[in-house]
Order: sequence, then C-alpha cells, then structure tokens
Amino acid sequence: MSKNSSRKMKTTFKFLAGLGVVISLVIGLGILRFHAARLAYYLESVNQSIQKYSEEEVLLRQELSALVAPIRIYSYCKENLGMQKVLKAETLPIRAQSGNFTASRKNSSPENKGWHFGLAWLLER
Repeated sequence: MSKNSSRKMKTTFKFLAGLGVVISLVIGLGILRFHAARLAYYLESVNQSIQKYSEEEVLLRQELSALVAPIRIYSYCKENLGMQKVLKAETLPIRAQSGNFTASRKNSSPENKGWHFGLAWLLER
C-alpha cells in the first residue's frame, strides 16, 4: 500500500504542478494581451493626433497660399487699409552735394593707416 499511496501522491503532485504551469501560462498570456491592447490604444491615439495635425497643416497651407496671392494682398490693402491704386507715379529729383558720400574716419592720413596702405597697389585693393 505504501507503493500505491506513493504513486497516488506522485500523480497528484504532477497533476498539481501541471495545473500550476497551465494557470501561470494563462495569467501570462492575459497580461501580454492586456499590454498589447494598451499599446494598440496608444497607437490609435497617436494616429488620430497625426491625422488631426495633417488636416490642420493642409488648412494652414491653404490659408497661407490665399494670403500670399497678389489679388488677396491687393484686396486686403484696398478694403482694410483704405489704400488706393496709384494712377500716376511722381518722382522728385534730389540734388547731391559735392563731396564724399562715404563716412570718413578722423585722422585718415597715410601715416595712420599702417604699412598696408602703401602696398595697396600690390594687393589690388
């Protein structure tokens, strides 16, 4: 009887060990399924955000092209700013005074300009 009860004990132990492995696998698969569902939900929210921003980009590009169009600029200036189309452009003559038009430095004598001033003809500057 001891062999028979020992055999029953081993069979029961093997059955419980197998049942524990099966339960562990089911719980592990459930956890993986939950994680996959959570990642799928996150991916879907990212895709929705991308779609929303893509639609917003299309609208902004359309608005930009409408604002840059010359007829749109002309109509905006006419309607909102009260500008009118010029029929005759006038020019005003300006008399230039004789003298240098560039800014002159004080003490601009050749002695103050350094050694490179005397060799400027060599460097063609």
